[in-house]
Amino acid sequence: MQGTDHEHTLEGAKAAAHAALQAARPADARARATAALEEFGPDPALHTLLGRAHARENDDDHDDEAERAYRQGLAAFPDDLDLLTAYAELCLESDALDRPGRHSRGPGLADRVSALAPGSPQALHLDRVRMGTGGRPSLAGPIPRSGARMQRHDVRTSLASAPSTAEAVRLAEEDAQRYPYDLRRVIRAETLTALGRPRRRLLRAHVRTPILSVLVAAALATVALIPRTASPVSVWAAAAALLTIVPHLVVGALESRACIRALARLLPPPAPGDSDPTYSMLPPPPAPGVRDFAVLWTAVTLAVFALVSPLALMDHVRAAPPHHTASAPATFLGEPLLSARPAMDGVDADLAAVWMPSRAGSFSYAYGTVEHLADNGGLPSTLVFGATGDFHDVPADTADSYERGLAESDSVIDATWDGPTGAPVHCVSYASGDEEPGAHVACSWSAGDSFGTVVMDGAGLSHDYAVVRTMMAWTEIVHQDGGEVEDGGETSVTARQPAASHLEVCLL
Repeated sequence: MQGTDHEHTLEGAKAAAHAALQAARPADARARATAALEEFGPDPALHTLLGRAHARENDDDHDDEAERAYRQGLAAFPDDLDLLTAYAELCLESDALDRPGRHSRGPGLADRVSALAPGSPQALHLDRVRMGTGGRPSLAGPIPRSGARMQRHDVRTSLASAPSTAEAVRLAEEDAQRYPYDLRRVIRAETLTALGRPRRRLLRAHVRTPILSVLVAAALATVALIPRTASPVSVWAAAAALLTIVPHLVVGALESRACIRALARLLPPPAPGDSDPTYSMLPPPPAPGVRDFAVLWTAVTLAVFALVSPLALMDHVRAAPPHHTASAPATFLGEPLLSARPAMDGVDADLAAVWMPSRAGSFSYAYGTVEHLADNGGLPSTLVFGATGDFHDVPADTADSYERGLAESDSVIDATWDGPTGAPVHCVSYASGDEEPGAHVACSWSAGDSFGTVVMDGAGLSHDYAVVRTMMAWTEIVHQDGGEVEDGGETSVTARQPAASHLEVCLL
């Protein structure tokens, strides 16, 4: 290893190893410290530098080597404060589960430092480490997660204590210039500088009131998870919840860049051993209080509600059937629409009452020609009447109601028949007074979306065709909302379920 004459002295070797460690070259620092120990023999500062250079790697194997270096140094210098402090720090920050023995040695070593030099910088530093406010962020690596909380705490405290944002930025920058080797002060100055720029008021508000931001985001996310069919505002709530996340992401990016700039401008301490730039005498962030736990439980409660409520609401949404409406096509089997108003002439009033209760969703359409009306005593060629709605719970024999009504009237029933499997249709042929037998055919359907009856001229009408004609009427008149398209005065229906499938069964 080449170097100057000064580097071949003990003090020069220690200064070179320390400089390499401060320049984020732990491997170089280890090599220089090891060479110096071989050349000059045991020295507490060299053992401390070698152990810290291993610990800087943040690796289990290197931690073992660091402990070995510290223990070798303490065997020769049992009361050296810097060596005891470095070893105590390594033990206190070790994982109690992975290295229980090492972790258990930490408090005893810290107590020994306090006993040897009460109130010293080393003792105060170990007190901060024991309270969980220390830590050794690598000057070459990212700030640990605990450092992010400390960073935001420092910025929030500065904004709250200063009369304005500009004044907070100025005071933080002056403090950082006064202590340019204090990582925490430099990070605070860089973060406030980034947040203090124009048009970043929303970001500063997010830093000032993080609890409010968390609660608003959690509440909006809860509403967003509710199914859209149960809550029409869920889509807007989802968009708002995403917008509340944007300031958090932007602030996080600004803080990360501020840490990078702080590490770049951080200066080494005035002299080796005088100060550790990775620790600050600024007051540590307070421990989580009642308000923090209240916010945590509130957020957890909202999260549980957000996960459970959609499941309950989905059952309600599944149980609610789609809404159907009725509309009259301009023609039906080539016959024009005569009227879209109730046309009950020729149908017994009692029978009409069975199918046409006073309710929303009822319909009645008559098809035929004026000549047909004149020749048949005012009866249309086809009369369709019924109602749309939720009829999933009606009895299975509801389609037989028209037949039961005819049985109680003066009409004579000639025959009854049902549609094929899958088509809920029941038909009856009948005649009234002196009419020819089978003068009329009435086919009724009953389904979850609607029920209705189609009254047709029965002369020469086959049973199968009567069922098909009924299904065609159902298919063209009843449809789900949104399935209707107006085209040149005529109505074509695009959503025809379930009638379309039943019509295919009939045609097969």
